[in-house]
Amino acid sequence: MAKQINPKGLSSLTLGLHCDYHYQAVGLMHTAGAQVLHIEALLPAYSALVEQEASLVRRQTAYVSTERLNAADKTRDVALGVVMNVITAHKTNTIEEKRTAALALDAKVAPYRGIGNHEKRTQTREVSGLLVVLATDDAKAYIATLALTDEVAALAQYNAEVDAVLSGKLQEEVERLPQKDTDTEELRRQVDAKYAEIVQTVNAYAIVQPTEALENFIAQMNALISLTKPGTSSDGKNDGSADSGQGGGSTDGGGTTPDPEPTPDPEPTPDPTPDTGGGGYDDENGELAG
Repeated sequence: MAKQINPKGLSSLTLGLHCDYHYQAVGLMHTAGAQVLHIEALLPAYSALVEQEASLVRRQTAYVSTERLNAADKTRDVALGVVMNVITAHKTNTIEEKRTAALALDAKVAPYRGIGNHEKRTQTREVSGLLVVLATDDAKAYIATLALTDEVAALAQYNAEVDAVLSGKLQEEVERLPQKDTDTEELRRQVDAKYAEIVQTVNAYAIVQPTEALENFIAQMNALISLTKPGTSSDGKNDGSADSGQGGGSTDGGGTTPDPEPTPDPEPTPDPTPDTGGGGYDDENGELAG
C-alpha cells in the first residue's frame, strides 16, 4: 500500500504552534524540492502565507516609545508643578513687587491649573497654550521678578520632548496597521487550505507515481505530525495548546482516514489571536494606547 501523509487536525492549535508546524512543513518541502513533490504551482503561495502568519507571531505587543513617554511626561509634570507652586507661594509674599507679580501671573495661569492630571496628548496641547500665555511681554516681566525664567524654559523643553515621543509612537502605530488589519483566523484558514492542497497532491502522486524521494518526504511529514501533539511543541515542550481537531476523521491534511493519535479530552478551543497588548487610540481619552 502506498505511503500517505497522515491527516492532521490543525484548527485548534495555538497560533505559535500552528505557525511552527507549517514553518517546519515548508522547510521539508523546500528541502525535498517542489518539482520532486509535484507542487511547483502550490509551494510559493503556501510559503508566502506561512511567512505572513509568522509575522503575526513576531509582531510587537507593546510600544517601544511607551517607557520614554512615561519618563518624559513625569519630568514635565514636575517642571509644571514647580512653576505653578512658586506662583502660588508668592501670592502671599510680604514683598509687594513679588506678590503683585504672582497675583498677575496667577490670573493668567488659572485656566491651566490641574492640567498635570490630564492624559498626555491633551496635556501637551494645554502646556503649549500655557507657554504662549507666559511668553507675552508682561508675563515674562512677572516671571523674571519671581526668578522663574529658567523653570519656564525647562517646561517648554520637556513639553517638546513629550510631543516628539508622541509623534514617534504615532509612527509605530502606522507601521503596525497592516498587521492589525489582518484577520488572523481567516489567514489560518487560508494556510490550512493551501497545505491541504499540497497534501492531496503529494498523496495522489505517491499512489500513481511513487518514488523513493516522495516516500522519504512523506515519512518526514508524518514524523512532524507525530511530534505536533496536543499541548506540546515540536521540541516536546508544553505550550498549552489543545488540538481538539484530532480524531474523528479530520480532513485538514487532505484525507479522510481517522487520525492515529489518541483523542484528547475535550478542551475549549483557545483563541488563536495573541493578545496584541493594546495599541491604537484609546477611545476614552484619545491617547495612543500601550
